Amino acid sequence: MKGLYVGIDNGISGAVTVLNQEGAITSSFTLPSTRGRAYNELDVRTFHKLMYDGGLCRDTVKAVVVEAPGGSQSAAAAVVMSGVFHALRAYLDLFQFRWERVTPQAWQKVLLGANIPKGTTKALALDAARRLWPVEKFLATDRSKVPHEGIVDAALIAEYGRRFLRL
Repeated sequence: MKGLYVGIDNGISGAVTVLNQEGAITSSFTLPSTRGRAYNELDVRTFHKLMYDGGLCRDTVKAVVVEAPGGSQSAAAAVVMSGVFHALRAYLDLFQFRWERVTPQAWQKVLLGANIPKGTTKALALDAARRLWPVEKFLATDRSKVPHEGIVDAALIAEYGRRFLRL
């Protein structure tokens, strides 16, 4: 399938969601991690396997949108998010994907609205995602019962790219 849009919610509990040109979700997965020296890191080999097995390559993907680091709750989270972002950036460049970074504020303003009250972003994102994809469950695994925030955000990031990026 050509013309896929891939949204990546950056961070160690982040995720990837793939949309087709019509905006339907075709697949989702959480970012794989491995234990590093001091922090968890992106497991790039497993990430590559998930991308490859999912048929995601520069010939099938129109655009990859990666959430830029920012808004971390702690210094440790900021370090991890930055490391994951740069590992993703290196992977996407190495495999010649067309990609863009987007700040959380940019996609949230467009898809969730301006003037988001503090502490309501995740609930608003889930509401917006459920309106766009009413049958989607946004679960990380078959055994999960609660929508995965990273998958929800990755879907909205992919939708932002589908609507607004002209690559």
